[in-house]
Amino acid sequence: MSSIVEKTRRERLIEQLRMRKGLLFMLAIGMTWYAIFQFYPMTKIYWAFTNIGQVPPSQVSFVGLANFIKLFRVTQFRRSLWNTFYISFLKILIGFPVPIIFALLLNEMRISFLKRGIQTVIYVPHFLSWVVVGAIWYIMLAPANSPNAQIAEILGRKPIFWWASDRYIRGLLVATDIWRNAGYGTIVYLASIMSIDPALYEAAIMDGANRWQQTWHITLAGIRSVIVILFIIRIGKILNLFKQVFVLTTPIVRGPSDVLMTYAYRTGIQQMQIGYAMAVSVFKTVVGLALVLLTNWLAKKIKEEGVF
Repeated sequence: MSSIVEKTRRERLIEQLRMRKGLLFMLAIGMTWYAIFQFYPMTKIYWAFTNIGQVPPSQVSFVGLANFIKLFRVTQFRRSLWNTFYISFLKILIGFPVPIIFALLLNEMRISFLKRGIQTVIYVPHFLSWVVVGAIWYIMLAPANSPNAQIAEILGRKPIFWWASDRYIRGLLVATDIWRNAGYGTIVYLASIMSIDPALYEAAIMDGANRWQQTWHITLAGIRSVIVILFIIRIGKILNLFKQVFVLTTPIVRGPSDVLMTYAYRTGIQQMQIGYAMAVSVFKTVVGLALVLLTNWLAKKIKEEGVF
């Protein structure tokens, strides 16, 4: 009898897998990508404890923590670490509230076609690669034959070469990050707002609450757990600055824009100091994990849901 039941369960499982073969195929593609580009490189972490790249292959040996000790003795590493935290802090301070504000404003709109149009406009940049984003903003802010040059001419001033200025490059990195990613966050928060029970607003109106009080005590309170989770995820990515900086910056502004990952790329790929560059990456990963664990612990302390 048990064998018959087991056979039935097996047939049912096979049937379920057959019915969902399309979804399983898409899942397999994603898992394969992660296995090749995310998990397989982790098998080379031991390079951080060797002098690979600094000596001929036949002389590669274990050097312990020498590469990690060297990190804080190198001025360029300390500068890139500071730049990473500074730029990421600006992105969180200025950029993190933007999608929340957009979502609240869109939630208050009552003209449906205008609301959908604004959602589309602010969401489209998320689908553009940083190469396309860089091309757009390079053209917009070029010192000649650009809107930047035309506005400067109207104001009677000399156009600023924004991308070659140490003074403005960090602000440009923050602004372009907001322009590209704020729409995605807005959609996430707006979906969370839509899940709030409308009866809560009706009860608040009966109690005499105005729109601001409803937004503060119902809307924001209803999406607070989502805000905390996305904040923890954002903290975990605080050191993952590469694509944007690599595409949008040049050696002219390397001083204020060089971050850990561009520094690791330059030392590991261009200068072939593989062991030292791996130590930079391992340091970044450990610090990022520590920040996630700390932020998640603090979320639990204030009685909020964490990521785990």
